[in-house]
Amino acid sequence: MQEHKPPVFGRADSIIDEMNKCADYLYAAPCCYYRYMIWSRLKQKIKELKHQSRMLQRDQLQHLRNPEMLTLEQLARYDGRNGNPAYVAVNGIIYDVTNNATWAAATHFGLSAGRDLTKEFAACHSGSPILSKLKVVGKVVT
Repeated sequence: MQEHKPPVFGRADSIIDEMNKCADYLYAAPCCYYRYMIWSRLKQKIKELKHQSRMLQRDQLQHLRNPEMLTLEQLARYDGRNGNPAYVAVNGIIYDVTNNATWAAATHFGLSAGRDLTKEFAACHSGSPILSKLKVVGKVVT
């Protein structure tokens, strides 16, 4: 049985495919003008991908029946220890990383769950659709 993906996933996949083609063409471009044109197209695709990611996050929050509304202090309890789930926040959205293989033992490359990792995510995965693969559980409130 084929896994059902929301339309946003399909759109993100096609944008990523186009970005990969642009990257291939960039290396083969015969002159600066063509490289600039390809580079401009690549930047446009990055913006589209970011937009798709925001739409997906918004849609995921709308589909939650009882979204968690947590302060950063409350989020700290969801650190994956003592049987607690492992949550992380990025751009105000809280994601469940409990069963994510890259978050074994509630850590990921030295980062711990139960925290707002917006800056760290932007430094490593900016423009990446990684968040779309995680379950959204709520929002951070101040």
